[in-house]
Amino acid sequence: MNRIQCLSCGHQALAFDNFMDLSVEFPKKAVRITGNIDLSECLQKFIEVEKMIDCGYKCEGCKKPVNVEKDLTIYRFPKVLLIHLKRFYHSAMRKEKLNTTLVFPTKLDMSKYAPHSSKSIIKFLIFSRSSNKSEG
Repeated sequence: MNRIQCLSCGHQALAFDNFMDLSVEFPKKAVRITGNIDLSECLQKFIEVEKMIDCGYKCEGCKKPVNVEKDLTIYRFPKVLLIHLKRFYHSAMRKEKLNTTLVFPTKLDMSKYAPHSSKSIIKFLIFSRSSNKSEG
């Protein structure tokens, strides 16, 4: 569920998008470390609130360009959830692949990433993962 909230009048615009997979980014700290990052940290980054300042968004409530907060949460899960990891970091000067190791649990509780879901417990069993790490 996409939610955009006006920081002037508080009006909220909601949009529901169907999905088959989640594309999640690594948290910024993954750029500076060579250790491990837990999958839950990537999922937490996916749902974090983003402030959009001077973005030109026109509020439907107060009818003027405003600053907003935007967030994504999951409303309804597919039967099979595919998680795509964005392993590239984009800086002002270049793009580089992160070599941080991602730790996967064997069972994944997705409840906290779906606060508006009608189901209180949402668990997935991780049974497969794919890696395209090149051997060199």
